[in-house]
Amino acid sequence: MTMFRLPMTIWGMFITAILQAFALPVLTAAGFMQILDRMVGTGFFVPEGLVVNNSVAASGGGQPLLWQHLFWFYSHPAVYIMILPAMGMVSDMISCFARKPLFGYKPMVYSISGIAGLGFIVWGHHMFVSGMNPILGMTFMVATMMIALPSAVKVFNWLGTIWGGRLYFTTPMLFSLSFVSMFIIGGLSGIFMAATPVDIFIHDTYFIVAHFHYVLFAGTAMAVFGAIYFWFPKMFGRMMNDQLGKVHFFLTFLFLNGTFYLMHILGARGFPRRLADPYDYETFSNLQPMNQFMTICAIGMVATQVIFAANFIYSMFWGPTVGRNPWRANGLEWTAPSPPGHGNFDFQPIVYRGPYEYGSPEVDTDYYPQTQPPPEGVEHPGKSE
Repeated sequence: MTMFRLPMTIWGMFITAILQAFALPVLTAAGFMQILDRMVGTGFFVPEGLVVNNSVAASGGGQPLLWQHLFWFYSHPAVYIMILPAMGMVSDMISCFARKPLFGYKPMVYSISGIAGLGFIVWGHHMFVSGMNPILGMTFMVATMMIALPSAVKVFNWLGTIWGGRLYFTTPMLFSLSFVSMFIIGGLSGIFMAATPVDIFIHDTYFIVAHFHYVLFAGTAMAVFGAIYFWFPKMFGRMMNDQLGKVHFFLTFLFLNGTFYLMHILGARGFPRRLADPYDYETFSNLQPMNQFMTICAIGMVATQVIFAANFIYSMFWGPTVGRNPWRANGLEWTAPSPPGHGNFDFQPIVYRGPYEYGSPEVDTDYYPQTQPPPEGVEHPGKSE
């Protein structure tokens, strides 16, 4: 098992672990600094002359903006901490149910790495309205637009994998395809916020809420739902009900778009993310019907998850039993028992190839597991890959 024989799910989690290792300590340090400010009286974030309880704070000279910088230095990579594993899982599911090798495996790996690297230098786009130097703002703007490139590579490769494939529209595949489409919408709306002049207008409006939820709910959560349906047989040795899964998918897809799509329109009209006083809604009374419709859809979206929970719990105990590889997938985990015992494998696996060898001319079946030896007379590539 070499690095370039790993499935994309493992690559996504590996890069995510690197992000966590480098980004989280910054937030941890910021948290300690804030505790010291509040409990000990230090002045990391306390400005000079701050009045607290009718008296001037004992120490000062700090910068409140420093907290924002430290917070967002972690919290923008945190977005990729959530979505990179989802990208990996979707890659595995789309390849399996398109019955085709993953298009551009190595570019997919490099694009995940590129997203992670660029994710560390774009945090300032959360602070365009903080009085940032225009030159620095332009730097963050260009870096943010650059991060769209590796994301576009991934979308292109997912579409290339689907193109000409023999598609099976199982529940995991439906969730995976919705991830791709919703991620495109979320990514396109993100380009508006990358441009400093546009962001100054839409900052702190519902447009931001729409973008965030299209990426991290319509994107990540849909991928995670699909992954649960996909790997459920391996975890429990039983299959979830596919018909109920499709009902869960279609209702979730319908309600989430009803909830979040209209937020783009509200944000473009200037509707703010937060209203401190309920009477402020009177200023936007003409937008009330859209807000009411979104609320109804949000309630429907939450209620739909009862179907998923019932399907999950019922299938754990009474779902139809399956063998090791019900999806006819190539990944190494599908050669282990379902559910795996202690040590996962009941044999010593030997890996001969990558995880996406669907439609290989070397075998008669449309899948070619990583542990299956090559046919007589065919030399396997060894460890050179």
